[in-house]
Amino acid sequence: MSAPPAIRRHDLSGVLDQDLCIACGACVHADPTLRLEIHPEKQIYEPTHAGNERAARVCPAVQVDFDRLHRELFPGAEVGPFGVVDAVMLAQSRDHDRNFLASSGGLIKELLIELLGRPDVDGAIVLAHEGGLAFEPRVIRTAEEVDTLPGSIYHNLPKHRVLELLKELDGRYVWVGIPCELEGIWQYILEYEPALREKVHTTIGLLCGWQYNYHALRALCEFKGLDFDAIEGISYRGGGPVGKLRIDAGGRSAEASRRVDFGYQVAFDRTFNTPRCHLCVNHANFLADIVVGDAWLPSTVTTRTGISLLIARRPETSELVRGLERAGRIVLTEVGTAEIEESQTHRIAMGDFAYAYAEYLEELGLHRPDMTGPNRPAARLVPRAEAAEFHRELRAKTALQRQRRYHYLRLRKATKELRRFLGRYLDWFLVRIVRIKSLTGKRREVPRASLKDFR
Repeated sequence: MSAPPAIRRHDLSGVLDQDLCIACGACVHADPTLRLEIHPEKQIYEPTHAGNERAARVCPAVQVDFDRLHRELFPGAEVGPFGVVDAVMLAQSRDHDRNFLASSGGLIKELLIELLGRPDVDGAIVLAHEGGLAFEPRVIRTAEEVDTLPGSIYHNLPKHRVLELLKELDGRYVWVGIPCELEGIWQYILEYEPALREKVHTTIGLLCGWQYNYHALRALCEFKGLDFDAIEGISYRGGGPVGKLRIDAGGRSAEASRRVDFGYQVAFDRTFNTPRCHLCVNHANFLADIVVGDAWLPSTVTTRTGISLLIARRPETSELVRGLERAGRIVLTEVGTAEIEESQTHRIAMGDFAYAYAEYLEELGLHRPDMTGPNRPAARLVPRAEAAEFHRELRAKTALQRQRRYHYLRLRKATKELRRFLGRYLDWFLVRIVRIKSLTGKRREVPRASLKDFR
């Protein structure tokens, strides 16, 4: 798809203008004059200036060439609307504590422990806690280190250290990352340093749970009476399938239920996402060898410790997971791609909103990423009016965020947005609890017998 003349793609100016950086760090390696710094008003990490064409060529907020990436990373494989799929499974660790603390299936830690025990793996590149809100890519080499790792991190973080580690170290490494991170770093590797490809043994991707700016945490701290600048630690999940967000700051702690806490629902409203999230068509992490995320399915909502949805994109990774089952370390059941769509919704999995919003921004002459994923033929674009209304709302609420008028956003959620807010819960109740789609014959749930061994 060609870009309109008003959109410049020879540097990062459009990315900066539209706040689209996701801090993958590919640009700072392509153009060493760049650094990633947190913007005081936007509260996201972004490059210090627009850089050059080398930076633009690898930036996933400028373009993502999914066709090339699939040819290079999965040569000869069939690419469908969910990317390359060898197997889809529901799985859960048999380690209760690991499972419970993860608020999901605990599969990433089980996979890391298995892979770190193999002779052809020298370590894993993962996010580790450095203090406060700082989490940085680090290499771990032993199974004992795995359970010291944090769970999913939802706030915006710079990840340029991934490429630094691949350049510095000898050997082969497992790499855990979110979709846009893999897009940018793989584009850099294939474009400028293809030898680094041999250092990547396996990629473990997350089904994306969105990325948030720091206004989200500032708002929640304000609602909970905590000092944002004194944050010592944060945990987004833990304590059951949905889990709670916990913040420790200045010797005090506060928790927020991710399902019912009103302050959490205000602070983690979609308008607090980093803006490129609204344009993401790759929530299923097309480029990862194996993908893990929450199984948000009606058949799993009553589980006590959570279940993971797992997409294996290669026969080797399918066998890796089945080997964990044979070893008694996990329980699993095989499902199909319909569970990916049901878990993530068609709107997200196929990019129904994202593609429509990109077209709307292009109509306005505003920069947006040039990317067409394998799900585009299956997308059912939302009406232009919905994209336009969202854009107006996003601009208004972003302005309030930057003025740090968080209490006004809470009042807005309780008044103007209340009907829509309650509608989401009604939809959740009907789909996940009542299983209305199964009752009306729109889909068939995973049979209860297939989940009898899950907690």
